[in-house]
Amino acid sequence: MAYDIVEQLKQRNLGELLDTLQANVTPADTARKKKHNVFEVSFDWKECLTEKFIEQKVNYIHENPCRGKWNLVNNLSSYVHSSAGFYLTGKHGAYEVTSYELMKDLDLTKL
Repeated sequence: MAYDIVEQLKQRNLGELLDTLQANVTPADTARKKKHNVFEVSFDWKECLTEKFIEQKVNYIHENPCRGKWNLVNNLSSYVHSSAGFYLTGKHGAYEVTSYELMKDLDLTKL
């Protein structure tokens, strides 16, 4: 998603914003050829080891646009940038989604 965001910014000639995203790249990330830091680093990450925990997090993410300070849509599948519609209908929205259920059998250390 970050690559798509950077590409959209380039297409729209938003060089100042791209410069800001580039200025936030750490020297260590620069050494690994990272050019832009699109997303803020979060220190509250949780390792998802059980299916119950993963489902809880997916549900939280899907419900987030429908409540609290966001309250962007009334129906969680109506938010175009969410994977909720895919999980409910099987149809992709703004982005192609791979269900976490398909990923659970993969050995991610080999990717």
